Amino acid sequence: MTRTESLGHLKLDGRRIPCLLRRSSARRSLAMRVAIDGQVVVLAPRCLPDLQIEDFIQRHADWLRRQLNRLSAFADPWREGGRLPYLGGSLRLARAEGLVAPYHAGGRLLVADPATARQAVLTWYRAEAKAILGARLTSLCAAHALALPPWRLSDARTRWGSLSVRGVVGLNWRLIMTPPSVIDYVICHELAHFRERNHSPAFWREVAALCPDHAAARRHLRQNGGWYFQF
Repeated sequence: MTRTESLGHLKLDGRRIPCLLRRSSARRSLAMRVAIDGQVVVLAPRCLPDLQIEDFIQRHADWLRRQLNRLSAFADPWREGGRLPYLGGSLRLARAEGLVAPYHAGGRLLVADPATARQAVLTWYRAEAKAILGARLTSLCAAHALALPPWRLSDARTRWGSLSVRGVVGLNWRLIMTPPSVIDYVICHELAHFRERNHSPAFWREVAALCPDHAAARRHLRQNGGWYFQF
């Protein structure tokens, strides 16, 4: 497999945005993502003409704008008024004197001091994840007449879910930041592994039976996973 990289810029709404083009002989299609630092990364087949790559970027300009705007909106979340992702939306970090632990009130997450709240907020996220992910796992197993497996919260940096050889489901606590449909997909993905311990066509048929709209959830994680893994 041959890989090449070239660093340049692309123009969008009058802005010059750093762009890294990665070509690989193993790729058969184009893909694009936005890194946490705002750099656009384009993945392309090795011999694809530049004009086709430029056309691909232009056709996805609206998506690119949304990703860059989201990056800007979630920049520096650890300040008063900063935005924190939660269940596919966001919470505003706000100050409230006398609080011992973060408190969720409407669209705000109240803390004693936003400047020193990071660890307390991450602990709050994990507590929310334990309650909500556990409830969704229980509900989905009941809906599909499946035995409720043991499970644990995961802090993996690249994986959303896992199934151990002993049948313990691992669910990444950062799922609490994603839309509920994505939470359900990841749970169904791991439940499907009880029947198919691989990613064969038979496995994906199991996933589709449990979560018919799994393609949209997978797409959301591919496009937005980097935002969540910054925490």
